[in-house]
Amino acid sequence: MHSDRYFNWHAILDEVRDGPGADPRRRVRLALAAFFALLLVVFGRIVQLEVSQGAAFRQQAAAPLVREQLVPGVRGRILAANGAVLAVDKETRALAVHYRWIEEPADAGWLRWMARQRLDRSARRDSQRLAAAEAEVLAERRAMAERIIRLAGISPAQWRADTRKITARVKHIRDSVNRRRREAFDSSKAAGREPGSFLTWAKGWLLAMVEASSEPRTFKPIEVAEEYEYHVMIGDVPVEVMAEIESHPSAYPAVKLVARRQRSYPRGTLASHVLGHLGRVEPGELAGGCDPQGWVGRMGLEQAREAALRASPGLAVELADRSGRVLSTYRRREPTVGRDLLLTLDADLQETAESLLEQALARRRARLPAAHAAGGAALVMDVQTGAVLVAASAPGFDPNLFVAGDSAAVEGLLRAENDPLFNRAVRMAIPPGSVFKIITAAALLDSGTIHPGEPFHCRGYLRSPDRLRCAVYQRHGVGHGEVALADALSASCNVYFLHHAGRLGWAPIADWAWRFGLGRPTGIDLPREASGRLPMPRPVPEGETDRWAELPAIGQGDLDATPIQIARMIAAVANGGKLVTPHLVRGYGLAALDEPIPASQDSSDQPLDTLAPQPIEGLTPGLLAAIREGLRRTVSEPLGTAYDGGDSIQINWAGKTGTAETGVEDQEHAWFAGYTPSDRPRFCLVVVLEQSGNAADSAVPVARRLVVRMRELGRI
Repeated sequence: MHSDRYFNWHAILDEVRDGPGADPRRRVRLALAAFFALLLVVFGRIVQLEVSQGAAFRQQAAAPLVREQLVPGVRGRILAANGAVLAVDKETRALAVHYRWIEEPADAGWLRWMARQRLDRSARRDSQRLAAAEAEVLAERRAMAERIIRLAGISPAQWRADTRKITARVKHIRDSVNRRRREAFDSSKAAGREPGSFLTWAKGWLLAMVEASSEPRTFKPIEVAEEYEYHVMIGDVPVEVMAEIESHPSAYPAVKLVARRQRSYPRGTLASHVLGHLGRVEPGELAGGCDPQGWVGRMGLEQAREAALRASPGLAVELADRSGRVLSTYRRREPTVGRDLLLTLDADLQETAESLLEQALARRRARLPAAHAAGGAALVMDVQTGAVLVAASAPGFDPNLFVAGDSAAVEGLLRAENDPLFNRAVRMAIPPGSVFKIITAAALLDSGTIHPGEPFHCRGYLRSPDRLRCAVYQRHGVGHGEVALADALSASCNVYFLHHAGRLGWAPIADWAWRFGLGRPTGIDLPREASGRLPMPRPVPEGETDRWAELPAIGQGDLDATPIQIARMIAAVANGGKLVTPHLVRGYGLAALDEPIPASQDSSDQPLDTLAPQPIEGLTPGLLAAIREGLRRTVSEPLGTAYDGGDSIQINWAGKTGTAETGVEDQEHAWFAGYTPSDRPRFCLVVVLEQSGNAADSAVPVARRLVVRMRELGRI
């Protein structure tokens, strides 16, 4: 039996041979039909777009390019009490360079594009000629930078440092933008894979088919506008530099002179620690609404009152055609003007104080040429209101160096041994020496441990001749003899206070120190004020002498205080027992901002009358009178440590010296704290010189000349 009884193979072969795909010409015709159908669809779409949106597309293509640029606002001025301008924004011309010409390292895509522009079509395919063209572009970049460096008189190191900062800032902006884009990109891909409706599944399936049959869909970073902008490299360009650049534009490709505002400090180093300085906006601060190429306060009042002084930048719009020719410009947003800051500072008196400090430090260098570098501070304050007339710190610095971009000079300030950027008036916490005896006297009188007229015999040392001695014993081998409180204060008898403080104990003295404001910030409107150090009391067995209290009771040991804390303390003695809050800002000038600054941004908006003096509990008139008598005799009697041969009657002042040991021979810290006039105190003053020896020889002459100058200026 044959198998074709069941399967007709011939019939099956005939059907295959006669099927629709058997004729090749028929397949070609079907393919052509499909192709022309697609062409018809594309042509129809083109016609539809031309009819419906052709005019709009042509209009958009002909529209000018829009470029936006921030216009810096005018930062508020800082004015002294007499209206003298201490800080102001001035108009300057700056030299700006296109980012691609200073970017380090040079962008590979830009470098290749620049090289290709220099070659014809055939040469662009030659890798060697393309590499040579890229090297030529890099050489032009270097040559342009060298010409600018020579012309502007800056150092190559400074140029490189500035280019690195700009490159880092632009890359931070670019990375931040692309990071957010990548996050959105990744989330959109993940959303397409999430289960959902049939349509969502179908969309994902079709997308997967497309991706499988073509290149994978990958994230492509974008470039930001800052990579196509000009960045300021040199501020306040001199006229001769501008003339050279404008006369030879071909020698300075990618260079543009732009109008800008620059912070200026007309009085140079005057009150530099009070004013502070500005610094470039860091990448992490861009979220605060700052101009990416702007400046913010980095120290002093420029930092503390940043919210009030800062101006909001405006926005300028530039319209250009496709060739880059500027068609028109306009302002979309006008820049604002920051608030003027009105200070309590007396510019003339501040200048005198700074000069006196520098002279005192020069005398120290001449006397101790091998000694470690040191500095000093001087303060003058209204005893009733806390308004600071002088807040001098030496050595000082010129804030103009920071805005001028002089990196070498700034680096020198940062590395200087005498630390000129350190504000000693509010941040230097050192032992106050015998100035602290004022507080110890208050504690002794309040507790009844002593009475003002009660005599005490000083033999020159407390228990042993080799320690805990008076200065007179160290010099002459004798003690002060019979002394009462006023004698002990005026002659600065250590043994008197060591003996009675041991009987009383440290706890009551520490309590009075806290009442006088030690161990905590005064609240002065300057940043990073130091708190000083107030030792905690230690347990003492009943009936025993508190030997640990002896050194702090005379301002030594673990006790530290700042000049502004001592000024606040002596002001309380002078004004009848009220603790004032020192302040430098007395108000604001006309503000461009219509709305007040929120307290959360700047606490200076609170009225100054809320800073009312606080009475010190227990500081009675009788107690104060006993202490004041000792301070008066300090400057007016021959045995007083600040006696000036009778001149004190003419200048009418009172005060207390302090010589704090440092463990280094002839290098004690020298203090003077006092007030003037002595009968009706108006102002207190503090002078402190680091490691400058005996206060009578170093700090007192500075304080005396400062009071004389106050009288000459009519302040007292």
